[in-house]
Amino acid sequence: MMQKIAAYALLVAALSILLTSSVRIGFAMFSNNIDGVDFDVDVTEADDTTNDEPILAINQRKLAVARGTEGPEGVSDVLSRLLQMSAETRKIDESKLPYKCGAILFYHIPGTEGAVVNDWLMKLKDANGASYISSLEEVPQTKESFMNSVDAQLQGMVGSDWKIIYAQDNSISLSTDENVLRSWRDAVEKQKCQFIATTSFQDTMDHSVSHTKMNFADCNCSAEEFKNERQYDMSDDPWRGQLDYLLFNSGDAMEMDTQEKVKRGLRLLKEHFDLVVINDHDRYSQTILRATGWSSPVSIPKKTFLNDGLVYSKDLVSKYTKLAAKNGDADFIDAVGHVYQNSLGYLMLQ
Repeated sequence: MMQKIAAYALLVAALSILLTSSVRIGFAMFSNNIDGVDFDVDVTEADDTTNDEPILAINQRKLAVARGTEGPEGVSDVLSRLLQMSAETRKIDESKLPYKCGAILFYHIPGTEGAVVNDWLMKLKDANGASYISSLEEVPQTKESFMNSVDAQLQGMVGSDWKIIYAQDNSISLSTDENVLRSWRDAVEKQKCQFIATTSFQDTMDHSVSHTKMNFADCNCSAEEFKNERQYDMSDDPWRGQLDYLLFNSGDAMEMDTQEKVKRGLRLLKEHFDLVVINDHDRYSQTILRATGWSSPVSIPKKTFLNDGLVYSKDLVSKYTKLAAKNGDADFIDAVGHVYQNSLGYLMLQ
């Protein structure tokens, strides 16, 4: 009898361990993984002072299903609208490549590894005889000076003439200068050339890590000093989010509802940008080379995170997540992934 009781006890213990492991594995499947590094985030232990409920309906639906309740809109409803938006976006006409002449606009959003894209474009310019205009090289460095330079450069394009326009700080603010972008496209297309507006985003966690590393590089301090004095000071927005920079550049941000910002950002991309990527420099470079017919002496370098001694704690990762929800990046980058990379299109087949 004692042997049977011991056997039953052992069986119950084994089942308990198996169930606990299954729950942990299930949770890990939804954890963020950045460059192969798993962030172990226990949301029950985080110092929560705000409501972190997701905004995007598809994510609300997932949470509601997990709770055994009904959420807003079905997954298929949300995906069908995002797929419809994907069909409505501007696209490069592959049947007409390479274009004989044109202008490439690269709208650089800080913290997205855009500096290496710009370096690659400059090498491409040197190797293929294109002109180059940069908002960072204007004298004086003002938006008006930059726009005047671009206007002048886009006139009188002949033969196989190509222009590369690099826009970062002190350049156009899409929330107010949408007409400028439209006028540049009209000027180029009236000359039977092509205007290719491009931009690049990053996963929200990658974006936060990139900014943290840039802040550390600028502080001229040790990793321990940075951790104690700078790393956790996120009471005010420590950097501008990707959506805010897309809309407002480095200028003053307008007061807008987060959902309205997401909608406006997606509309601007859909109506004005021909090439949009997330963490995909290979697709960016291959598309540009096909569109221009150019050859490239080098490829865009792969992103590497050097071991600089910084430690990304559970508390810091939780703050990254809250910041991305607050500034709209969480929903915006999620939606961009669906529209431009069809990241959940396979669910439509179920």
